[in-house]
Amino acid sequence: MLKATLLATSCALFIGSAAYAQTSDTTTAPSAPMEQQPQTSVKTENMFGSQSSDTATETNKIGFLEAKPGQLLVSSFIGQSVYESDANDAKSVGKLNDLITSPDGQIDAAVIGVGGFLGVGEKDVAVSPDQLQLAMRSDGKKWLVIKATKDELSAAPSFDRSSLFSEGVADPAAAAAKEANPEMPASTPPAAPQTNTTP
Repeated sequence: MLKATLLATSCALFIGSAAYAQTSDTTTAPSAPMEQQPQTSVKTENMFGSQSSDTATETNKIGFLEAKPGQLLVSSFIGQSVYESDANDAKSVGKLNDLITSPDGQIDAAVIGVGGFLGVGEKDVAVSPDQLQLAMRSDGKKWLVIKATKDELSAAPSFDRSSLFSEGVADPAAAAAKEANPEMPASTPPAAPQTNTTP
């Protein structure tokens, strides 16, 4: 009986304190007035420049455009191996990691990843687009060929996208800063991987 009385009293105290906490008058200090965020202006422009008048009627359409000879679906080639020649036994010298376009949509450079193993230790090198070729065999097989050797690509300076491009768009201010101070790190190096010491 004593246990039941103690249990009932404990429950009543617990419930009562919770009810009191909900009804107690809690006053908070008035918050500081919210600072107005400055308005930022937005400028919108064509991503690939203005189109010539002879293609404007076709490119203003929304929907499917008819494929034309020579057009490429770039996403099909990103990540593909680039070979030293068009021979059947040609060796890979790297892979196509990216393409840089001018404001009018022309390809200004191809970014080739060279060196490393399975992407580790790889560096990007930007080459002019005339260095990259598309080889097509009579059976329909296609592959990318570069006019440079693996040694030439390895000796070329690295293309540092993080210091030259901000969110995918060229950042001339960052490029000028890098030119003025080439020792400046492009970004914070990644943290060392943590090792699990538990068996």
